[in-house]
Amino acid sequence: MPSVTQHTAPISSFKWEDLLGLLRDELQEYGGLIGLLSAQQQNILERRPESLLEINQSVQTQMEASQMLQRRRQGFVTSLAHSFGAPAESNLSELIPHFPDVTRPMFESLVEEINNLISKIRSKIEQNQRLLSRLSEVTEQILSVTNPSAHSKTYSRSGNVQNLAHNRSSINESA
Repeated sequence: MPSVTQHTAPISSFKWEDLLGLLRDELQEYGGLIGLLSAQQQNILERRPESLLEINQSVQTQMEASQMLQRRRQGFVTSLAHSFGAPAESNLSELIPHFPDVTRPMFESLVEEINNLISKIRSKIEQNQRLLSRLSEVTEQILSVTNPSAHSKTYSRSGNVQNLAHNRSSINESA
C-alpha cells in the first residue's frame, strides 16, 4: 500500500490536460504528415518534379515539427515516470496503468491512434522511396534506349556499377 500514497502525491500536481493537449497536437501533426506523404506519392506517380520538390520541403518541415512534439512528449513522460518511480526510459503505454481509472481509456485510445499513424507514416515513406527508386530505374532505362552509348554501364575497380559515359567524360576533361 505505500506505493499508492507515493503515486497519489505526484498525480495531484500533474495536469492531465497538458499531456492530453500534447498528445492531441502530436496526433494532428502526424495526420498532416500522412496527408503530405499522400500528396508526395501522387506527385511521384504523376511525374511532376517541380511539385515534388515543393512537397518534399513541406514533408521535411512537418517531420521536424512532429519530432519536436515527440521529444516534448518524451520529456513529459520521463518526468512523469520519475514521479511514479518507474524507469526514466518508460514509454507512455507503460505508465497508463498508474493513471486514474477515468483517464485511462482516453489516453489508451490516443496512444493507440498515435502508434497507428506512426506505422502508416513509416509504411508510406517506404512506399514512396520504392516508387522514387523505381521511377529512377525507369528513367535510366528510357535514357539508355534513346542514347545507348551515353548510358552504357560498367563496373568500377571497387565492383560498383557506374555509367561508362561518366568515365568517358572524365577522360575527355583531363585530356
